[in-house]
Amino acid sequence: MNRRRERRWQSSQDRARVAAELIEEAESLTETGAIASPVDVARDKLPPPLRVAATPPVDAPRAKLDPETPAPPPPPSPPEPSQAGAPPVAEPAPPAPVADDPLYISAREASERGDLDRAAASYRDLLAREPGHVKARNNLALILDARGDRDGALAELDRALETDPNNAGLLVNRAAVLGAKGSYAAAQRDLLRVIRDDAANVEALFNLGVVFTRRGLWTDAIAQLRRAVEVDPARAAAWYYLGDALNHVDDLTGALAAFERAVELQPTNPKALYGIGKVLDRLNRPDEATVMYRRSREVAGR
Repeated sequence: MNRRRERRWQSSQDRARVAAELIEEAESLTETGAIASPVDVARDKLPPPLRVAATPPVDAPRAKLDPETPAPPPPPSPPEPSQAGAPPVAEPAPPAPVADDPLYISAREASERGDLDRAAASYRDLLAREPGHVKARNNLALILDARGDRDGALAELDRALETDPNNAGLLVNRAAVLGAKGSYAAAQRDLLRVIRDDAANVEALFNLGVVFTRRGLWTDAIAQLRRAVEVDPARAAAWYYLGDALNHVDDLTGALAAFERAVELQPTNPKALYGIGKVLDRLNRPDEATVMYRRSREVAGR
């Protein structure tokens, strides 16, 4: 099984649609990915091939990040400390141009139509005139990431953070791209920066939990993912990753409950259904496990 497979969009139109959704409303809570067969269960020692999911754009409201498609209040821009003793926030950057700039509107409309080339060109024109426009630079980064240009996306997010260094949304987005590149230590640093200022930032908690699963730090992952589901109990992706982490530390009862909660919230999540099957197999309940494997394949269209 290819565990390094990227997100599978079948056409450029699909990629355009996903990028437009990221920029317009929210992230996706339903990832796609390979589902192992029952034969793989005994040797399946690694987490499923899910990538660290990106948060909504800094200017987009959360509609519902993750796997398997993407929703929390929008991250503050710039964020303010939410707890006593938090590090002081740097002097705020000059306010960005208003979002109703014609070029900005043109870029958003092009994204909604799926015309990423036009959207990227409009954002670049706007940034040539207004290099401090954080929202435009963030959204351009999301387009570049959706097109597979992660280095370009990181460059844009770095520049946006030069203007607004404490913006939680930018930091989480950069961590997501870094995680997708396998730069887990750098992603972890960005996420911890956010959590130091806002211990209840669910996007940072969730993404940090995913980073820890990528590194095989299961106990650390469980701690962050438990906090994430406490803040946002309706986040199916967080329950899925929590179940996976608990399974790896042999907490089968906890893993089963977490996977089942993920399925309650997202009945068509094939990974969560398959996770239930794996745990049932480990609990010596093969008939029930077979049912869950079958359901997993059915919803995955296999």
